[in-house]
Amino acid sequence: MSSETFLTHPSDEQLLHATQENLFALFRAMAASLPESEIVENDQLAFHLAFPFNPMFKGVWRTHLTESDADAAIDATLTWFKERNAPFLFWWTGLGSTPDDLGKRLIARGLISMEQQMEELAPGIKSTEAGAPCMVAELSRMNEAVLDSVPPGFIIEEIQAESHLYAFKQVFVESYEIPEWAGQAWVDATLKIGIGRTPWRIFVGWLNDEPVATNILFNGAGVASVYGVATSPSARGKGIGGAITLKPLLDARATGYRYAALFATEMGIHAYERIGFRLVNARINRYLWRNG
Repeated sequence: MSSETFLTHPSDEQLLHATQENLFALFRAMAASLPESEIVENDQLAFHLAFPFNPMFKGVWRTHLTESDADAAIDATLTWFKERNAPFLFWWTGLGSTPDDLGKRLIARGLISMEQQMEELAPGIKSTEAGAPCMVAELSRMNEAVLDSVPPGFIIEEIQAESHLYAFKQVFVESYEIPEWAGQAWVDATLKIGIGRTPWRIFVGWLNDEPVATNILFNGAGVASVYGVATSPSARGKGIGGAITLKPLLDARATGYRYAALFATEMGIHAYERIGFRLVNARINRYLWRNG
């Protein structure tokens, strides 16, 4: 992103906000890049709708509602998605989300918590009712030794062909034990925009020519961030997860980024700490709505 302003000497509070602002920037990039997408942003909330069949591409975020207007705004927003035949969406909550009982209001309308989502749709991802912990890192202080602690025959490559996208999907779905469509959505979105032209960059780790790890790098809101970091069960415990996380972030550092931010799975916290991330006092949560 050539027009990006990099965070240089941020406070912890700025880094906290950058964690979720990077996610919001990803949503804006999805809507801007994919055909026939819609995005709405106003003082109360923001929401986006794009075609790929995955709730990452359909969601509500940056919710700032009062106690008196919350119920009507929630209902109107869900109706907006129903009218467009959206199959589902994620309603994201986190820093600054109001009212304080937003989660309870969403659950009352049938949305399910992040913890329940994982139990139903992604048993390979462990989550709690509180949501995903936020983590930040200074890219000049990363533990680059992890790149030398991988098995012989392991390499990391950015996707260059459609076959690489399907290799990404294979590992992503297998590692998280998620539905096939969750990975296919990233394939569909990337092919629609064009390999090499997406606002995100997809990486695959190969061990002896077999795909075993994935990462999606997205730079926005002044920081670099990673999504979809996964390692095949057969390749775990070999330093591959740390390497596939770190290498794309170092690529971002080479273009001027000084800080990274992400939200982790519970089982990923220690792996991220080993490469230089630290926990901050914030979590990002999401609630899943299914149409009908």
